[in-house]
Amino acid sequence: MYTIQVQKRESDIRKSTTRGLYRDGRIPCVIYDGSGQSVPVSMDQKDAEVLIRKRGVSGLIQVDIEGDKSVTAIFKNLQYNHMRTEIRHVDFQVTEDDKPVKIRVPVKGNGTPFGVLRQGGVLQQNAQDTEICCLPKDIPDFIAVDVSNLKLNEIIRARDIEGFNFSLPLQSFFTVASSRAARKMASSQKGA
Repeated sequence: MYTIQVQKRESDIRKSTTRGLYRDGRIPCVIYDGSGQSVPVSMDQKDAEVLIRKRGVSGLIQVDIEGDKSVTAIFKNLQYNHMRTEIRHVDFQVTEDDKPVKIRVPVKGNGTPFGVLRQGGVLQQNAQDTEICCLPKDIPDFIAVDVSNLKLNEIIRARDIEGFNFSLPLQSFFTVASSRAARKMASSQKGA
């Protein structure tokens, strides 16, 4: 579990206050707990960038509130600037060990599909991440999908993967599409 340090801030959210945070290299954040309460905090911009680069946006994070307590949380929402180059706001959701959470996790394919090796197809990844519901202790770093048996024009959907409770069971993750070369070869064999 990764740890991040935050500082409490006033609940005053005027633009001048927010600009002052950005000028000091800090990001405004809010920590939400399960009872609807929220705590406005701020964190160092560089710490946030390092955390997201190393950890990604899924998984548990220990948030140490300066001069207060420590909480276990997940990213609830990240807001970027219009160029998507800088984080502008972070929302954290406090987790409880016995309550399931909905969280987005990356999807990664393993292996080389049969449809690519033997049928001239091209592997397409249709979703980079997906939303699952699970207990905080069961949050995976990513969902590994074996694509080695995937044939031409076949699709692997969320419902085809066991062990996870997907929010969208019909979401398509991978497919092997026919390539231009494969279509050309098939049409030349029909004409022969």
